[in-house]
Amino acid sequence: MKIAVCLKLIQPRDGTSHFALQLGQVLAGAGHEVTMVAEICGPPESSLDETGLPVIRVGQTRWETAAGNVHRIGRLARERGFRVLFICSGLPLRHLEQALCLMPDSLAIVPVLGGDREHVYQPVQRTAAAWNFVVAESPRLLREIRARVPGKPARLLTTGIVHPDEGELGGRAPLSVPLRLLYVGRLFGRKNVWMLPKILAACLRRGLPSTLTVCGYGPDRGVLEQACREEGVADRVEFLELPSREDLYGALRSHHVSLLTSSPGEGLGLVLLEAQANGCVPVASRLPGVTDFSVEDGVTGLLAEVGEPESFAAEVARLADPEVWRRFSEAGVARTRRLFSLEEMAREYGGLLEELEGGGHPLPVPRSRLPRPRFGPGSFVPRALYPSAERLYRLARGARRPAIGTGPSSGRP
Repeated sequence: MKIAVCLKLIQPRDGTSHFALQLGQVLAGAGHEVTMVAEICGPPESSLDETGLPVIRVGQTRWETAAGNVHRIGRLARERGFRVLFICSGLPLRHLEQALCLMPDSLAIVPVLGGDREHVYQPVQRTAAAWNFVVAESPRLLREIRARVPGKPARLLTTGIVHPDEGELGGRAPLSVPLRLLYVGRLFGRKNVWMLPKILAACLRRGLPSTLTVCGYGPDRGVLEQACREEGVADRVEFLELPSREDLYGALRSHHVSLLTSSPGEGLGLVLLEAQANGCVPVASRLPGVTDFSVEDGVTGLLAEVGEPESFAAEVARLADPEVWRRFSEAGVARTRRLFSLEEMAREYGGLLEELEGGGHPLPVPRSRLPRPRFGPGSFVPRALYPSAERLYRLARGARRPAIGTGPSSGRP
């Protein structure tokens, strides 16, 4: 079957990118012809080469209008002969929402919810008439989308990860001093990375010799470095680049605790699964229906209160006993192998594809009969001319605007 996996942005250490590429590989491994469809591909592109999946870039080109881009995306499935389009919902892909109703009736469209945020839910709500089925990555996302679009078919499907083999796991170091903490992820906003040096400082105050390794990039890198200096722990913090999965897995096996400090908004947290698979015990924000699904609290990892560094430090302290840490580490490996395997992911997504191929989950109203997209005047301006068009628009509005104090509502006679 010809399948497209669509997302806004392909970039390293981004959860949606990671999931989308893994989904593409799983489907390709099952014998399907899979193409990645992305608006933007960030560096490095070597991660794409490793997957072996072809990529189509659908971002608006310099001399393309927004209306033209909508129609180009809408034609894509027809021209390429795709039968199923998976839309990995993280950041919304520009113009995709308008283009869905232009796609052929023969195409099955399946959004995959990967974040507990309004900008994930709302496009799926608005386009409910155009898609056939929705997949959720965690129980929280499934409950929310069922409440928002009642009557539409939705299901929680397994998110699988690559598991290290016994030889690799056999080389992981036991708990030792100092306790090695690791953060993997984007450095921005809701990830609350400002907490990391505070957690480290709180561990040190508790008498826990500790270090912190940060693997990630993003706009809050400078904020994080400044916070490390302010907390007096800069000499205990290392920043690493981990360009490949092998590098990441090696780092997980050489660290003891994986921190996830995010606020509400996460979808599942693939790094939590990968940490447990490699025997690195997670201490994560308590996000009901999300982290309590990826982590079995008190068994494979520990959950702390959102935004409270002292709560994180207290949970880390529970793992300072080598026997306790070993028990958590082994339980995490066993649970992820049982519940989050690529084989189970392939089986469940394969079952959904069979349903769709057999005509399951049809649209009540064919996509071809849905209202066509409507465009304003600005939608016919090439992107290269946006700055000039914006200046002309402002000048025109200024010419039409009455002078202050002379208009009909100024109160003057």
